[in-house]
Formats: sequence, structure tokens, C-alpha cells
Amino acid sequence: STGGRIVNATKAQQLRDRKDHWLPRGYLRGFIGPSRMPLEKPLCCFFRDTEEWEDVSDAEIGYERGFYDYATGIDSSAATKPDAAFARMEREFPLRRQAMLARDFANWQEHKQFLLEFMQMLRARSPLGIQHFEIDAQGLRGATVVAVDEERHKVTVDSLELRPLPGHAVRNFTISKMLQEVAAGAGWATQLDWCLRYTKVESEGFSTTDQAIFVEGSLPLTDEHGRMTWDMLHQSDALVYFPLCWQACLFGSPLRFNEAYGRAINTHMLRAKQKENADRFVVSPVRF
Repeated sequence: STGGRIVNATKAQQLRDRKDHWLPRGYLRGFIGPSRMPLEKPLCCFFRDTEEWEDVSDAEIGYERGFYDYATGIDSSAATKPDAAFARMEREFPLRRQAMLARDFANWQEHKQFLLEFMQMLRARSPLGIQHFEIDAQGLRGATVVAVDEERHKVTVDSLELRPLPGHAVRNFTISKMLQEVAAGAGWATQLDWCLRYTKVESEGFSTTDQAIFVEGSLPLTDEHGRMTWDMLHQSDALVYFPLCWQACLFGSPLRFNEAYGRAINTHMLRAKQKENADRFVVSPVRF
């Protein structure tokens, strides 16, 4: 009915141009230090563009409006799909973090599979991840279907010369590809060995960045577009950092760690690397 179409159109519009957090607020709240918990803006945030520290809330950073919107014209059921893909892990992560914190993270391996899936979700839905999927989409070529003859199993296209995808198709492919990566689970992360290091000292707490996952090694780990290459999994000195909260960080390597769990020795070095390599900002329990 006409009324139904109007309702659906209104719902679809309400789902557009929202504050889409690529860093979930529940994840960001894990980097609030105990001494700053009562503050209205409890997170310490270093912005790369200004080279200045500011006090912020978890609602003020790590988002863009309409970041996961499909191109206009997609029905409301498709528009809600990103939320559905993220919701379970966003709800579950703070609960699991609290369960690990209660035991000083000694039980982290009970949650390992979930943590790797959560890390993969953050990687795929990040600004860098979206940028990479857009590059892939822009490299595709196709033609427009103008007629379908189901009886003869025949499809007619407007041209035999394949062309770059139009803007709306690039956008829709980008979001669909991102959701596929999220649904795929831990993926490449399962090929690495992982350990966890923790601290109880707020001044030595771990930080996170706009990208959350940080990778380093002596050889190039990315291609010309900044995309992580699978060759990095075979580099002996490659190291992946995934901060869970200010008290704990996961480390991944192609080599086996001597200890899968232990106290953090030098968080200051990692924080300096994050500050140097972050694209947009660093979030920390303290300024450094």
C-alpha cells in the first residue's frame, strides 16, 4: 500500500546519516583510567592533526555520519544489516572484558576465539578497511543488464565493453564486502600465535588508536594501497598489537611466544609507536 511505502521510506531515512562508530563505544570505555572515571570527558585523546591532547567522551570520537550507509535507493532491510552484523559482538565484548579483568586476564584463552573475531570486525569496519574495499570495488568492471529472458536463460547487457562500476555500485560493493569480512570470523588471525600482557598500573596503561590494530615488521607488510599482505604471516619478526583495554593487550606473531600470559614490561615503547603511526588519534588512560 501507499501508506506502507511511506513508512518504509521514513524508516530508511531514519537509518541514514547516523553517527556510525567504527570504534564501538563499549570498546573505547575500556581505556578510561580509574582516576578519570568520574569525569564527564574521561578519555585522554591525542589528535594527530593538531598534535594536541584533549579530554573527550566515548561519544565524541571514532565515528562518521553515514559511514555504513548503502547508496540511496537501497531498501530499509538492507540498510539495517550493518547494525545486525555488529550488535552481538558489541554487546558481548564489555562482558567478556569484565570477566577477564576479574581474574587479571589469566583466563583470556577461554575468550580467545571471540577476541580474534572482534579484532577482525574492528579491522574490517575501520576507515582503512573501508578504503581498501573501495579500492577493490573501483577495480571491478561490468555492464548493465537491460533484459532477462528466463525461458531461454538469456541475459542482455547494454554493452560488451566492460566499464568501471558507477558510484552507487562501488558504495554497495564496499559495504557488502565489509560485512562479508566481518561474517568470515577470525580468518588470518588464527594462523598466528597469540599472547596477552597485562598491567595494573594506570600510568603504564595500554592505549588504542583510530585503527585499533597495529602491525609492524622489518619488511613491508602492506601493498601500495596500504593493505596488509598475507606475506606478513610468514615474516618471523612481524608483530600484531591489539589493545583490549588499558589493562591488557594481545600480541600476535608467526613464531611461538615463550609465555602466553604475563605482566607487561614496557608499554611506553608501544604507546610511542602508536602515537607516531596513528592516522587520526590515540586514546589513552593518561596523557604521555
